[in-house]
Amino acid sequence: MLRRPCSPPRRSVCCGPSAQACTTATTANCATDCGPTGAATEGPFYVRNVAVATDINTRGARGKPMRVTGVVLGGADGNTPLAGVKVDIWHCDAGGDYHPNGNGDVSRYKPADINLRGSGTTDAQGRFAFDSIVPANYGSRRRHIHWRFEAAGHRAVTTQSYWLNEKGSPQDLGDFTDRNAEACRWLDFKTNARGVEEGFFEVKLARA
Repeated sequence: MLRRPCSPPRRSVCCGPSAQACTTATTANCATDCGPTGAATEGPFYVRNVAVATDINTRGARGKPMRVTGVVLGGADGNTPLAGVKVDIWHCDAGGDYHPNGNGDVSRYKPADINLRGSGTTDAQGRFAFDSIVPANYGSRRRHIHWRFEAAGHRAVTTQSYWLNEKGSPQDLGDFTDRNAEACRWLDFKTNARGVEEGFFEVKLARA
């Protein structure tokens, strides 16, 4: 079923999880209604209670700059922007390593061990954004970002997003994790004039 939830095609998207500043970013997949965002394994490297951060590359890891913006929708009609959604993000570095290479509560680790992971809260328009670097492919996995979304009155979801321009590649076809990811989790990343790879993620949460 087709629709157009993103009107106009360019929308104001906050530059940080706390929505202290905003910019304009191009949305992707705005004409596709995928229904509630599908779940995917959290993997072995989810660390709970990480700090709120706009730029999650706090240790300055080398790599191509990346910005992911998005919106979380829900409510009775499934299309209402949700404020106050807790968003967790984590991914590997440009060499395929996670920081830390472990899981559990953040209190188990030294601050210097934590990188390329953070949390934030959607603003009044359901928007979120994070700055980081592009993660690597590693092993048999396609390039991906891990996410967790939690909102009052809705089912929490842990999921993964992928690179649309890598769909159907040998790396993708050899990855048997999350084989049936819906179209909205394949983000259409583009490199802007500043060399930053930008993608937009529309998330839908089912009511509890």
